[in-house]
Amino acid sequence: MLKKRAKNILDTLGNGFNALMVFKPENIFYLTGFWGESVALCTHDGIKLFVPKLESTRAMNESKYSEIITAERGAGLIKSVIPYLPKHRFYSDCSEYETVQSILPYTNNSNFVINEYLFYNARMFKDDSEIQKIRRASEIIDKLYQVCSEEIRKGVTEKQLQAKLLYEAMKLEGTSTCYPFTLNPFIIAGGANSALPHFETSKREFIDGDFIVVDLTLRYDGYISDATRTFALGNVSHEMSQVYDLVKKSQQQGLECVEQGVECGKVDTACRNLISNSGYGDNFIHSTGHGVGLEVHEQPWIRPNESKKLSKGMVVTVEPGIYIYSKFGVRIEDTILVNEKSNNDLTLTKFSKELLIL
Repeated sequence: MLKKRAKNILDTLGNGFNALMVFKPENIFYLTGFWGESVALCTHDGIKLFVPKLESTRAMNESKYSEIITAERGAGLIKSVIPYLPKHRFYSDCSEYETVQSILPYTNNSNFVINEYLFYNARMFKDDSEIQKIRRASEIIDKLYQVCSEEIRKGVTEKQLQAKLLYEAMKLEGTSTCYPFTLNPFIIAGGANSALPHFETSKREFIDGDFIVVDLTLRYDGYISDATRTFALGNVSHEMSQVYDLVKKSQQQGLECVEQGVECGKVDTACRNLISNSGYGDNFIHSTGHGVGLEVHEQPWIRPNESKKLSKGMVVTVEPGIYIYSKFGVRIEDTILVNEKSNNDLTLTKFSKELLIL
């Protein structure tokens, strides 16, 4: 399967290009099974994986179809690939200016082209092994929401709940996604904090009358699932119940749109129109969803006016929300496998979306 992935990308190159030079850990893992400091050179003859000496044994164990070549760290890896530059025309995912500048003296712009979309386009379509890993990550998330239902109570802090969830996740062989736009592995936001979609988890204690948004992104064997549930603690106002029900209905409308051939923008519209027509359009302040896989956020994008069509094998989220500043927020999110027809069984995260009042 790994060999096939590299071949499929190489077959799309054309125009005399015959090789890939890969730097991004997610792409190297996708092509080789190894996640670590490395550079991969892929041709139709095979994959050469350049790694520091300290990673060589692990690389040999994890990347069984690659030729492992050891080198010094950092600039030493680049020096190791230089002898291959005159022999090929490369597409690369490299986005670091200094690295590109160190390569260009040994080739030229017409033989070394930066194009990350080659890799993103390939990774949009998950094979059976990838789907099974995302499914397992989703099962772990469902178990963590059961932990939430048992642990959320007055006096518990957001950070205490986060610590408990991390502990339980790692017991179940899940790992944190560690993506770059947050200082916390999970979003746990109670009370007024829940009105901030990407709130940084704090020491605030849960109190009676809170909505508590718990957004869990979790990795299993490299692959990510992403889900959000909103819990209630104690007394819930009429407005809170109304908003929760509206978000739940909005998400269900979006889920029913997820099938092969549907434009991504139409899924966003299905969710957004219901919320807007109910008077909360200005409180739905983000896109409806995104692809997941080796990254938390990747193609395709479920957002307004997005013309890309969903296809079988894509894995996406649907996550409408309403956020009322200084009061509360509600978000409900699932990870979904796209198929020919809409099917609730393809919703990979399955924990209840009924309003749980704890």
